[in-house]
Amino acid sequence: MRFRYRSGLSGSEFVQKLKNRIKRLCRFVLLPALKIRRKLYYFMAYFLFRRDFSVNSEPLRSMLREDPRALLKRVRALKMRPLMSIVMPVYNTEAGVLRKSIDSVLGQIYKRWELCICDDGSTMTDIPDILKGYAKRESRIKVQTSGRNHGIAKAINKGVGMASGEYLGVLDHDDELDPMTLWEYAGKINEKPDADCIYCDEDKIDENGNYCEPWFKSDWNPDMSLSFNYVMHFAVYRRRLFERLGGVRSAYEGSQDYDILLRVAERTDKIYHIPRVLYHWRKSTDSIASGPEAKPEIFERGLAALQDALNRRGIEGTAEHAPDAWKGVFRVRRKLNLPLTCSVVIASSGDNAGLLRLLDSIKSTGIISSIHEILVCIHSSSGMETDEFSGPYGDCVRFIRFGGKDTVPRAFNSGIEHALGDVIWLMDESMEILSSQSYYELSAQAQREDVGAVGGKIFYPNGFIEHAGVILGPFGILGYAHRMTPDTPGYVGLKNMICNYSAVLGLGMMTRRMVFINSCGFNEEFEKAYWDVDYCLRLRQDGYLVTYTPYAKFRHYISVPSLDEMIIEPEAELFRKKWKHVIERDPYYNPNLTRDLEDFSFSPIS
Repeated sequence: MRFRYRSGLSGSEFVQKLKNRIKRLCRFVLLPALKIRRKLYYFMAYFLFRRDFSVNSEPLRSMLREDPRALLKRVRALKMRPLMSIVMPVYNTEAGVLRKSIDSVLGQIYKRWELCICDDGSTMTDIPDILKGYAKRESRIKVQTSGRNHGIAKAINKGVGMASGEYLGVLDHDDELDPMTLWEYAGKINEKPDADCIYCDEDKIDENGNYCEPWFKSDWNPDMSLSFNYVMHFAVYRRRLFERLGGVRSAYEGSQDYDILLRVAERTDKIYHIPRVLYHWRKSTDSIASGPEAKPEIFERGLAALQDALNRRGIEGTAEHAPDAWKGVFRVRRKLNLPLTCSVVIASSGDNAGLLRLLDSIKSTGIISSIHEILVCIHSSSGMETDEFSGPYGDCVRFIRFGGKDTVPRAFNSGIEHALGDVIWLMDESMEILSSQSYYELSAQAQREDVGAVGGKIFYPNGFIEHAGVILGPFGILGYAHRMTPDTPGYVGLKNMICNYSAVLGLGMMTRRMVFINSCGFNEEFEKAYWDVDYCLRLRQDGYLVTYTPYAKFRHYISVPSLDEMIIEPEAELFRKKWKHVIERDPYYNPNLTRDLEDFSFSPIS
């Protein structure tokens, strides 16, 4: 006998009736309620935006349509809504281009801005009328005209004299801002209220008006800032600090933006980066956006600004044009100020031929005279013969036998316990020193109180690069910058400039002995891999910089490992757990760059 409900319906009939009622409830009650709620968020957001945001901007209207609740939450988070002053020096700009530049300011979603334009004695007769027309229709636009051309530096300072905003930035008269630029900067100021300087990623506008050549930058990178003006556009400064420094200087005309960045960096470390393309740099025949040959004098003034910065900072050394690098990349050649003693510590697996090759490279490059001692660390179980090394190198070479596990971090920790040098230079017998500059370049960086570790450029036997810094994030863990690429300048010239990374490879690394001891050495839990990166990240936690220099060069006699061989378990899992936050966001590796390769190519747009 089939069971029937009191209504007389069978079980299946009852379920179907219940489904129909739920559908009617969703259709006639819940969905309208949700639509009303969404409209409510829309109108709440709309009316909240009207004072400080451009509600007629298409990007904002699109965000309002897509998710008004999320947008409302984001706007409410902007507790501080500072006035932003945009300074625009103008001189003989093509009318259409000038209008596009000004219109890009008018099109900002964030409305709390003022545009301070200084016409620096333009001889093109239509420019005054264009500027007057904009100033007449928009009260936030201020215009001042010079009787003659004084140059961009003085024009910027005149624009700054008109500014009243808490923050200011310079927009070149032929470039454009993204509609979201000031919104993003206001967001960063709310996130980092102590910000004294903020900059963003940028791209270029070609002759057909297309966006091209995106430049995805590092977060604040002190050593890169001494190698070239990587901040460029759109640098926004706290106005009080900018004015306290006296504004930009005419002595560095054309590189005045680099000079002010260097001077600001001497007063503050509150410099923050927005990893998003918010500035469009127009390529033209008279702009270095189209190539360095357009204004070669700019790079000489940039070099002079850098030398001036070294003098102010008390850094003994000279600023030079970097060899084998892009025009505009500089090299700071530091003087060795300290009477450093160096202990070379070599982890040996018993390969006599490899050890001889390494020792011969130390001798042939002339480095041996600068070395206090060479400590070769071999496991107590090794039957390695050491007699053949005593003659050629005399008392310089000592063999340290260690017990416990036979691992590289254990070997180095044991060797450094016996080391006497001020600095420790780590290698193994698969390495060969290629450049006589290697010791000098590493020591010049390692002597700095703000640097915890320094590494160089390492090549595979096939001539391709193995290492030019370590980047966190690729393959879900890490990669070696520019691995398996030829020895060319690379993305924005990074391979051939001194800069900071989160880590460097342990082989070839130099670190001060007391820094190593105070950091408790290498973590021997990372038996097979990642011990060096873990050490560098702990140095970063302690406030030290980790520096890469392309002028220390090595060859590493190993076969090129596959991706599977680069990820070593169980160490990889331990490393991921410990350093998850850096893997997710390496400050020196832009999130817009790929995590699938190590060549600094771009992430695919999802």
